[in-house]
Amino acid sequence: MLKTKTQQQKNILNTIISVLPDNRPITSLQLVEDFEKCPKNFQPINKTYDQDQDADLFRENILFGKRSCRYLCQSKTEGLPDYILETLKVIGEKEALPEGFSQLTRTADSEQKAWRKKQLVYRLAKKGVAKQAITDIILCSRLRQAPEGFTLAGEINGILICYKTTLVAHRAPPSVPSRQSITDLERTIEDLKIQAAHDKPLPAEPVDHDYEQLLPTYQLSPNRPAPRPPAYSTGTMNVHTEMEGVPFILNPSLCKYTFEIPPLYTVDSAAVKEYDFHLERQILCTTKTTNAQNKNPFFH
Repeated sequence: MLKTKTQQQKNILNTIISVLPDNRPITSLQLVEDFEKCPKNFQPINKTYDQDQDADLFRENILFGKRSCRYLCQSKTEGLPDYILETLKVIGEKEALPEGFSQLTRTADSEQKAWRKKQLVYRLAKKGVAKQAITDIILCSRLRQAPEGFTLAGEINGILICYKTTLVAHRAPPSVPSRQSITDLERTIEDLKIQAAHDKPLPAEPVDHDYEQLLPTYQLSPNRPAPRPPAYSTGTMNVHTEMEGVPFILNPSLCKYTFEIPPLYTVDSAAVKEYDFHLERQILCTTKTTNAQNKNPFFH
């Protein structure tokens, strides 16, 4: 059951892949007499693009005996390493082979002569040099011009050979740095280091941290032990506040400022003298009264 389910998943995946366009460049071509004997890793073009008919490129008319056929096969994995198909062309049988082109002279399965009057030639180019790459080849039996997106290579026995190309992007190799560029780079790095040193922020002025919130794990260690509370109290209850033993000093950060403390009150010297005069008279009167009482016998 598991094997059957796995096989079904593979079949579905293969179906999806077959529907999706394959834009990889073609790397090799072959010609066969029987499309069912196509070489390994090659796909035969045995149907026309416009009519879905037999794509035989030989089209030999014979009344008796076996009919010869020619089917074009393409591959996107075989061929010379790092070489791709760049262009196709159909030439006459007596026409000279263009420079840089190759041709199919024999069938791969039966070693028969490839063509009679016309030849299909192609040019391979290295991947890093090719300007374009052929990604698809189609054969048309009814159309007289290449479909949109395709280029016409030529016609063989009433069959149009068309191909689709794509541009090949090349990345320029990195240039070897010269000694002068290396020296300039080193100087630039040094300048950046110097600038970073100048831009380094100066240490901030000391800030009063007396009221910062301390972490719970931070243990305070007093510089001196707290004074013992007094054994007596001048108040009505023997209560000690939390401020006892804490010295009253000015914050050091405020020492650079000067303050003028206004007086709480002003003393009038004339009022003080008058007060002292009345106080002396009161004391003198009190003393005389006390002496008179001591001499009078009715007070005893």
